[in-house]
Amino acid sequence: MVSSSGHRPPVTEDVAEAMIKDIKSSEGKMPTSEVPLAFQAGSGPPINAAAISNTRKQMTLFGAFAVAVLLVLIVVWWAA
Repeated sequence: MVSSSGHRPPVTEDVAEAMIKDIKSSEGKMPTSEVPLAFQAGSGPPINAAAISNTRKQMTLFGAFAVAVLLVLIVVWWAA
């Protein structure tokens, strides 16, 4: 419980022992709640390697196009 000043009261030894006992009794049964779902094994859609490869090709072509346009603009600016 949080007090009106916004600070939690200190944890007493009894509460700390109960927390430790609870943690030790549940070890190995399931992942801890601190682990985000995105990092747990088996969560999320399966990875499609073909889609990733296609995206990489598209981004490489876009990058080459952007560099070419930038070079043309620099050459035109330099010539003016």
